[in-house]
Amino acid sequence: MTKDNIMRTDKERARQERLKRQRRRKKQLERAIRAQAIHCDKLAKLHPTGVVSFDLELAGPFPDDIIEIGALRLDLATDTVECFQRLCCPRTFINRTVQDMTGLLKEDLKHERPLPEVLPEFLDFVRPDDIVVGHAIGDNDLLSINLALLRINRDKHTEISFYPRYLDTVRLAQQFLPRNRKYNLEVLLEYFGWQNRKKHRAFADAVGSYVLLQELLTLGACRPEWLPDLMARRGGQELVHTYLKRMTNS
Repeated sequence: MTKDNIMRTDKERARQERLKRQRRRKKQLERAIRAQAIHCDKLAKLHPTGVVSFDLELAGPFPDDIIEIGALRLDLATDTVECFQRLCCPRTFINRTVQDMTGLLKEDLKHERPLPEVLPEFLDFVRPDDIVVGHAIGDNDLLSINLALLRINRDKHTEISFYPRYLDTVRLAQQFLPRNRKYNLEVLLEYFGWQNRKKHRAFADAVGSYVLLQELLTLGACRPEWLPDLMARRGGQELVHTYLKRMTNS
């Protein structure tokens, strides 16, 4: 075997080992995230400080390349609805599918701050005893955040993770609507008579996810007394009507 062939073999072996480590680490993150999932029969016994519904938009190529974070927080001690909406400069590129869905282009985001500066602000937005809500967040959004934190921790020599207790509206829909063939957010909102005005934008989907949560827990007869009604909150009705609309045939 020539020296060049030996070098190529060594590089390939090192690449395969690196991929194995990444897969192991991803599985560890997935297990840690799944351990925080909340089951409906436990809801009534919980005493959260607030509920945060959030959504992410990704650049496409890599699951940790987050380009938008949208969230709303309903504090249980007050009548307030706090909003969080940030765009991030992508680390790589935005693929065509994401461009078509969101309308976001890399040149539009080039002056936005990078994710390592934005993500800590979102982590501060979520209080330690809050419950987070989202559509497929158990499989997607929480994993994306923790994968991004791995990169940030490596670069900044920190040890930050994000494992909040959470409710996943996809899992709830599969439980309460087992005959449905599709479980994407738009289809489920339409099932309950709602239509998203701004599809595939993080804050609009965060609002939609919270409204869907309310509908699903009511359908499943397991909505806890502490869960706030977004429409009854100060500013909540305006938020809902800005990002959602009632279908005329509902």
